[in-house]
Amino acid sequence: MLIVAPRALAGALERFIEHKRTRLDVRLVILEEVLARRAGADDPERLKRHLYDAWREGGVRYVLLVGDADVMPVRYMVLDRVTGPAFDYAFYPSDLYYADVARADGSFDDWNAQRDGFHAGYYGEVRGEKNKGDPINYDQVDYRPDLALGRWPVSTPEEAAIVAAKTIRYDTGPGAARGRETPAAALVAVGGWIDSRGSMDRVAARLEARWRIERLYYADAARNDDAPPPTEPELLRLMNGGARLVLHTGHGHDDGWEHCLGVASLGRLRNEASLPVVFSVGCSTARLATLPPYEAYVDASGVEHAGTNSGQVFTSPPPAPLCYQKGRFNPTGLGEQMLRAGMAGAVAYIGCNTGSQPCALTLLEGFVESAGRRERPRVGDCWADAVAYYYERERLATIAPTESWYPASIFFQGMKFMLYGDPSVELAGSGEAGQGAAASQPASEHPAR
Repeated sequence: MLIVAPRALAGALERFIEHKRTRLDVRLVILEEVLARRAGADDPERLKRHLYDAWREGGVRYVLLVGDADVMPVRYMVLDRVTGPAFDYAFYPSDLYYADVARADGSFDDWNAQRDGFHAGYYGEVRGEKNKGDPINYDQVDYRPDLALGRWPVSTPEEAAIVAAKTIRYDTGPGAARGRETPAAALVAVGGWIDSRGSMDRVAARLEARWRIERLYYADAARNDDAPPPTEPELLRLMNGGARLVLHTGHGHDDGWEHCLGVASLGRLRNEASLPVVFSVGCSTARLATLPPYEAYVDASGVEHAGTNSGQVFTSPPPAPLCYQKGRFNPTGLGEQMLRAGMAGAVAYIGCNTGSQPCALTLLEGFVESAGRRERPRVGDCWADAVAYYYERERLATIAPTESWYPASIFFQGMKFMLYGDPSVELAGSGEAGQGAAASQPASEHPAR
């Protein structure tokens, strides 16, 4: 396991690293030192080249990036979205950039195959919404993760210490040891653009061998399961009652899940002793940073832009964002706050940093398929497997533009989801979690490519 942290946050990790070394071979590297000695077009590429060498030569499987968008570099991918004032381009944060370090032949993947003109500063370009004559995978990204990678979206030593303490408590607490009470998985289906209850039923079928399923489903004229409704009191009941896995489908926004969970709900959580892993396919619940050029941002040259939402009109391709977005350019959301706002909440959160589409349900299905298949599943392995599963099931190798906007969105769906949390933690009930210190375990196998 490799931990990358800015120097200002490294001191808060000492106890966490000592703890993790009872389970894995752990190395800490200081971000500033990596950036100073690595070559690359910018800080994200310098960091990625270090991760590539650690994977290829150092046997690294798990990577934890310690830092929010203001202190840990962010790679923005690009979509040719049809929006006139934005000159038909949009940028979205993508930590998949750091997890997908290599092409299929093992060579370094810089996510930047197209370098003519402004394309040299655009990484992970996806086309097909505006431009129908180009391949959707315009920058020829490999897509499938080589590393199980997560991020702690923290900016201060105090926030880092909170997340570190929560992770240690999760690893060593009594709530999930093998042979004890079957842990609860809360499946939360709220209304959305499609009816997700059938997908959630399939998820439940994959989990029920190891988990006690608790459903919170909405009811309508088409279906009524007589399940408790997905309301805040019902969800808090399950989470405060010890649910160790919480899966959400349906509408979401920056600050919460429609009708049932929000940032304001966190003060009513009392689950410090039984933290869950949380996965949401709702829109925007894992907000990381500003979304240029719609929202205000700082570009790679240090120039501030008001964004099209505030009336700015771009008459040429908008400048790529700076890889650090600070202050007002670094908004927060539910996923970040569930990790860092206090000792309650979640130990890990997977979600979308912008709008999510129905095909994201395939990511959720891939995650639980991996959790059911692996003997001792770790969150990062299950997430990496989910992206590889998505790549195959949604046929990303051959997907092509149509008259619809949707194929491009299918392709970049996995690029805009984030894992907030330590990727090496085991899912509760799978074995090691909750048993205290254990002997070091070998790294899990790489996802199928």
